[in-house]
Amino acid sequence: MNARFFSLVLALSALLLGCATPEVIKEVQDRPVDELKASENSKPIQFTKIVIKLKRGDHIGALETGLLCVPNSDLTWKGGRLRVDSDEFTDAFKDELEKYSFKTVGDTNALFEDPSSWKSEILVAGLVKDLKANICYPNVFRAPSKGEAYIRVDWQVYSKLDRAVVHSVTTEGAGRVDSATPGGDTTAVLNAFAQASRNLLADAKFREIVSRGGETVRETSFRSGDSIVITPGSAKPVGDKPEEWPDAVVTVFAGSGHGSGFVISDNLILTNHHVVREANSVAIKFDNGLQVVGKVIASNSGRDVAVVKVDATLPKYFRVSRGALPIGSDVYAVGSPLDEKLHSTVSRGIISGYREEQKKTLIQSDVNIRPGSSGGPLVDKSGAAVGIAVSGIAINGDFQGINFFIPIDDALKALNAL
Repeated sequence: MNARFFSLVLALSALLLGCATPEVIKEVQDRPVDELKASENSKPIQFTKIVIKLKRGDHIGALETGLLCVPNSDLTWKGGRLRVDSDEFTDAFKDELEKYSFKTVGDTNALFEDPSSWKSEILVAGLVKDLKANICYPNVFRAPSKGEAYIRVDWQVYSKLDRAVVHSVTTEGAGRVDSATPGGDTTAVLNAFAQASRNLLADAKFREIVSRGGETVRETSFRSGDSIVITPGSAKPVGDKPEEWPDAVVTVFAGSGHGSGFVISDNLILTNHHVVREANSVAIKFDNGLQVVGKVIASNSGRDVAVVKVDATLPKYFRVSRGALPIGSDVYAVGSPLDEKLHSTVSRGIISGYREEQKKTLIQSDVNIRPGSSGGPLVDKSGAAVGIAVSGIAINGDFQGINFFIPIDDALKALNAL
């Protein structure tokens, strides 16, 4: 009876056998993962998305059938039975985080805005560059199924405090399901992804980033190798008359957008990191229409400040005031709001308060600024710069008169300026 059954299986396998080529599933070692120490101080993590960078029709393995799992047809990306939902990847990633005491936020069941996402400090996304799977259906294309899978993920780690990708790393994973079960094909892939996730959690740099609760990851980068020494040289400070201030305010062009900046010595201009971003050179346009190229010599994305150096001796600069003005003090913002044609716009307001955001102090003011004002000075009535325009609150596109500025003292400390 057993011999007859075995002959029947062989005959059926021969009929089903096609030109299928199974993939060799690479064995991947599990890197040891320790629970995250001092987890109460660690940065909350949100997994944002997984992108599978495979072309439709790419060969990723074989579909196998019968009790002997005989290769029957090729398995191609988006051309076979294999289906994995993005939420399943997210859940698998969160499961691994929580096993090892990493903080995680994000609700895959939220139909609209996820109210917990604001708590996240670290965003993680994965790009799948390689995926292989051999899937077996013992009952000839009828569930249940089993199989084996391999995955390679290029991870990017984004810090909200630094406003930048602060780490990139590649990990691998392999998984298998040895007993046919409903959804066994998907489980094999998710097991492989789970191992790739664990190997990310074992990465020393990733762990160091997550452990730094409430701190930025990126330090000030000195692209020229020089320290910043602020000296007036032959330049003269602007006075207390607002009509003088545009002489020391510039428009900064980087990429497709623009921001503002202001002169703090005879050849140094202070602005935001998010204005210059990763550019090494930016265009600087003065109030009189003169345009020059400036070199970004230092930046700190965590404090959102940068310094640009120009090969010229500038005639006017702003003195800086490192003290905190009393609430209610008159202040002025100068910059290029919305359009470069509106360069050197001066607006007036008061100091509304001082706020703490992610362990950083911000000056709040009702002085009028708009996109394009970023990097411009907040000036007191004596003509000294006390802050740098950085952001404002808008609701449904309407600005609320609640705007924020980086204190000059904090900016210069972040840049190690002397």
